[in-house]
Amino acid sequence: MLGILDLFTEDSPAWTVEMLIEELSLTRATTYRYVKALYDAGFIVPGAGSSYVLGPRFIQIDRQIMRSDPLLRAAGPLLAADRSKLIGAKILSGFYGDRVLSIQVEKIDKDIALTMERGLSFPLIYGSPSLVILAYLPAYQLRNVYNTNAEKIAGQRLGNNWQEFRSEMKKIRKAGHRVGGHYQGSVIGVAAPIFHAPKAVSTSLCYVRSRDICTPADIEKLIGLVTATAARISQELLKYKTDEGSMSPVFPSPRLAGPQHYDEDDERVATTAV
Repeated sequence: MLGILDLFTEDSPAWTVEMLIEELSLTRATTYRYVKALYDAGFIVPGAGSSYVLGPRFIQIDRQIMRSDPLLRAAGPLLAADRSKLIGAKILSGFYGDRVLSIQVEKIDKDIALTMERGLSFPLIYGSPSLVILAYLPAYQLRNVYNTNAEKIAGQRLGNNWQEFRSEMKKIRKAGHRVGGHYQGSVIGVAAPIFHAPKAVSTSLCYVRSRDICTPADIEKLIGLVTATAARISQELLKYKTDEGSMSPVFPSPRLAGPQHYDEDDERVATTAV
């Protein structure tokens, strides 16, 4: 039933019961039952022409996340305090299953073209916000990523074999950051890991600057800025407690959902990721 919600996209924002029956090959009775349950929960509401569109429940959930997520609560003031003119955009990203999701995006340079908008997800092997998380996965999970995506990894210049790929991930961990955008794209992104527990990384912070105006000296300064702010956010998360004084199990575990598959849209991301 919840899978029905995945059908609502920018290209297909409205669905009728008849369309759902045809798309999902469900019986009419089952489809109506699912639609009613989703409607009663506020996930869908009636639209034009007997269709349904996404409902207000998502707005309520989004508000709850923005107010209660410890990452956003910790990062908000620290990001606001980082006002360097070198920063064209700030991106917080999180690892969920087998993709990385843009959690919060602040665009400062209005001329920057970003593909990593809030709410969009990206493959785990593309872009510095993703790779700086990937580098901290356990070795067996890294091996699974490599075995499933060896050709893609080679195409991203991350290694032509498992040993080279593992070596590249070790370099990222040792450096404590990842610079992306040298080979393609219109921006340079410098990302650093955010730790919610010792050696546990499921989120990253990325500072972005337009490639046309980014000098090697700018990159070095951005590295210092993003790693310092990511470290301060990590410090806040490592001591995070609920109002009752106990640690809250609210952080996602950096765990792969299963074998990864990339479609043609991911190829577009590969040419623009920071």
